[in-house]
Amino acid sequence: MNMDKYFKNTYTVAFRLTGNEIKAGDMAYAAIEQYSSDFKLSDFIHMETIQNTAKEVCRMFLADSDNGIKLFKNFEVNAKVSSFQDALMTLNPMTRAAVVWRDVLGYEIDDIAGDLCPKKELYRELNNGRSQMKEILRDIII
Repeated sequence: MNMDKYFKNTYTVAFRLTGNEIKAGDMAYAAIEQYSSDFKLSDFIHMETIQNTAKEVCRMFLADSDNGIKLFKNFEVNAKVSSFQDALMTLNPMTRAAVVWRDVLGYEIDDIAGDLCPKKELYRELNNGRSQMKEILRDIII
């Protein structure tokens, strides 16, 4: 992946999690800065660095949500959700992180399981998130 796509991909992951452009930019910048020593000034970024950076964004997001920062919107049951991003924002932070990591990025849940989130809990959140997303998006898709 080239450098420009890497920056955009990292920002997109952060935005999918936070739903806030400024917060997403800050998280993406911090994650990229953490792994900037992993790549030279070439135009190619290795897949391992890309995944590590995405993992760092998820870790930061989950750490923030554990500290009580409110990172999701509470939509009323009848509220009109107009996009996939709006639907993601209705999920609680841990559920959203599991859905984004597995279903949006296509990575394995085992890769982010650890001290912050046990694997069993992440799988439960992933299943809950999938069910909630189906229910929320049903009206949009039909």
